[in-house]
Amino acid sequence: MEAYRTWLRLFELHRYYTWVVDRFHLSTAVHQERQERAFDIEQIERRLLPLGFAVVLCTRTPESFAAAREERLRVSANPSQYDDLDVFVREQDALRKAAERSALPVLELDVTNRSEAELADVVTDWYADHNLLHQDH
Repeated sequence: MEAYRTWLRLFELHRYYTWVVDRFHLSTAVHQERQERAFDIEQIERRLLPLGFAVVLCTRTPESFAAAREERLRVSANPSQYDDLDVFVREQDALRKAAERSALPVLELDVTNRSEAELADVVTDWYADHNLLHQDH
């Protein structure tokens, strides 16, 4: 929690910056839940919400994991972690459930067969539609 408090304080001190934080608190919540340990996600989200944070949950169709695996193997330093793709499908489902419980606005973004440019446009449009780009926090 100390690391999260440090990050949260940094976000609060630089509230007008644009932050993109990969797998910030939801992945920790999912992992801690799997280990049957408590993790206070509400405390974190109470501080993120007034800063205009949102969750963009990138997902893919379960049948697309095999093709994504081939692409990932080209750059992976640990290719054996991709041997069992069901692990990734289960993790995606767990992250989806965690996002559903989130107090933050959530965009579930299916990345299957979409370009980075298209995905960036979808996210930007969603942020604009939800008045998250230029909020006074």
